[in-house]
Amino acid sequence: MGSKVRYGISLVADRLSEYPGWVRLAEESGFDMIGLTDSPSVYPETYITGVLCAQNTSRIRFGPRVTNPLTRNPMVTASAIAGLDELSKGRAILGIGTGDSAAFHTGNRPASVKKLGEYALAVRGLLRGEEVTYNGKQLRLMWTKRNVPVYLAAAGPKTLRLAAQIADGIIIGTGVSPDIVKATLATIHDAAKEAGRDPNTLDLWWLCGCRIGPSRAEAIEDAKTFLAAACNATFQVSLDNKHLPKRLYPAVEQLCRDYNFWEHVKPGRDAQNARLVERDGLKEYLADRFLVGGTPEDCARKIKESAAAGATQFWWTVNLPDKAAFIRAFSKDVMPLVASKSPATPA
Repeated sequence: MGSKVRYGISLVADRLSEYPGWVRLAEESGFDMIGLTDSPSVYPETYITGVLCAQNTSRIRFGPRVTNPLTRNPMVTASAIAGLDELSKGRAILGIGTGDSAAFHTGNRPASVKKLGEYALAVRGLLRGEEVTYNGKQLRLMWTKRNVPVYLAAAGPKTLRLAAQIADGIIIGTGVSPDIVKATLATIHDAAKEAGRDPNTLDLWWLCGCRIGPSRAEAIEDAKTFLAAACNATFQVSLDNKHLPKRLYPAVEQLCRDYNFWEHVKPGRDAQNARLVERDGLKEYLADRFLVGGTPEDCARKIKESAAAGATQFWWTVNLPDKAAFIRAFSKDVMPLVASKSPATPA
């Protein structure tokens, strides 16, 4: 994969009537991937937004970021994503994770890594026209075959290794600070090689937040609910081998216990999840690890630092009320600075 920096965007679909305009603007502004939110209790159905995306774009790739093994039978997922792929003339991708807010709202804990692998392989087999066995049942997709790339979301060593061994791409939630990027890539490369795969064939996207503001401090304030969500998603199951300083274990465990899934990535500086980040003293650490934020120069500098460490494809979660303003500002003020060969202005 080349060194050109690319961008994906997940637009939290809190106003369905405006969604077609957002995805058109994202495509026009140079983004390469759109993620569809899959949390049925708090946002509209992911495959409805997928149809809107297919109908209102012509180039950009898109798909669930991410669905999970707990809320949809693999047959349902295979048929739905195959339909989106046909409708969009082959632009669909399928992101699968262990489950976060969608799992919680159906009374479940996240799926095991083993179940994630079984589910991903079942869906892939169905898309290829194979008969598969899942939970002891024989399944087959009768109406079509589609070559839809399967991506796994991964934030810990076990899911990273699984994804490197079976997926077409990985949606990486470990963070974008250079040391984390390097450690994550080492895990992915080792696991892929053990499975006899070329790690360079994997399509790697780094999941993080991005906020543009008059200063880094102001940008972090607007990103606190995302930072809480990233912390919970990364550490709720386990803290082990995730490059978290031991001194932060108690605070992170407390945040995960108190995380409010009913307000999952809802914006607002004073939202309950935003207050958890402040209360537990995690704001600066989480911002450094999971956020590209600040002035356009601050954002470009962070992207270039991460890219130098090996992260060249970034996927933002945008839960801001004015999503169009963010898309325009990022494409106009940040993308050109990143594309420039000169280094970003020092802080």
